Amino acid sequence: MKVRAENAEDMVVMAAYLQDAVVPVEDMAFQPGDETMPGEFVLVAHRFRWEMLGPQEQPVAGDRYERVLCGITFQGVYRARLSGIDRQRDRGDFLDLLTVRAAEGDGAAHVELIFAGDKAIRLEVARTDIVAEDFGEPWPTIFRPHHPVEAR
Repeated sequence: MKVRAENAEDMVVMAAYLQDAVVPVEDMAFQPGDETMPGEFVLVAHRFRWEMLGPQEQPVAGDRYERVLCGITFQGVYRARLSGIDRQRDRGDFLDLLTVRAAEGDGAAHVELIFAGDKAIRLEVARTDIVAEDFGEPWPTIFRPHHPVEAR
């Protein structure tokens, strides 16, 4: 499966597609550009295959859930700022992706990757241009991400 996000409506789909992906810190990289062209931020995630669930949120293909490797490229990136993540100290850690969102503020556009544990990556971008593509074979997992409902 391949998904591209270029605007606010696309970002809603991208966020749903990537929700609960597990991202190894060591599988993220910022490739800076130069004066004439911005760079890109890339990562490989272990994406939970939400699209494989039926109406009762049970697996469509039998009694198992699945994850698959997913390469994600953020084009047109000027700067990557990490919050709560130390690329050297946390190199062997895994981050749980909660959502991805695009916004404008402070006179610049940015994309935020929000992770569990108050961790985040903020990408200052020329424009929203994200491509996520699965690769390799999916593998089974007995674990389905679960989010407790907060009392209001």
